[in-house]
Amino acid sequence: MLTKNIKRTLAFSFLLLALMACGPGQPTLAPTVPVVPATLQPTQISPTTPLPSATAIPAPPTSAVAAPVSGTVALQILSPQDGAVVNTPQIEVRGLAAPDTVVTINDDILIVDASGQFKDTVSLDEGPNLIEIIASDHSGNETSIDLTITYEP
Repeated sequence: MLTKNIKRTLAFSFLLLALMACGPGQPTLAPTVPVVPATLQPTQISPTTPLPSATAIPAPPTSAVAAPVSGTVALQILSPQDGAVVNTPQIEVRGLAAPDTVVTINDDILIVDASGQFKDTVSLDEGPNLIEIIASDHSGNETSIDLTITYEP
């Protein structure tokens, strides 16, 4: 099993290869959709680096959000909501981040599309399931959000 640091290194390498493939004169992965900042709450965000104090803006109640703060990466989870109880064995995780961000959802490595969106389907085991979403940028900054989704068939 790969450690988180090795997974992140692989994700950054994949991102760099994708950016290099664009070549000169080709479109680049530039931010086009702003991510709405939200209230920082320990249950919603757990970055690996300490966060400086910041003024928080309330988030919509249906999404988990990690606010953009200097030295961290903006990440917003649109669905599912943390603590959701579902009756299907799979769930689609959808969210927003800057287009040049690498997102990992559990063991899946994703590149955020040009509109700032990402999605992935996660298989669930019966009972509570932990879904870890990590957003990383090319500078090594990262933010993570953990969701607990309960599957009750």
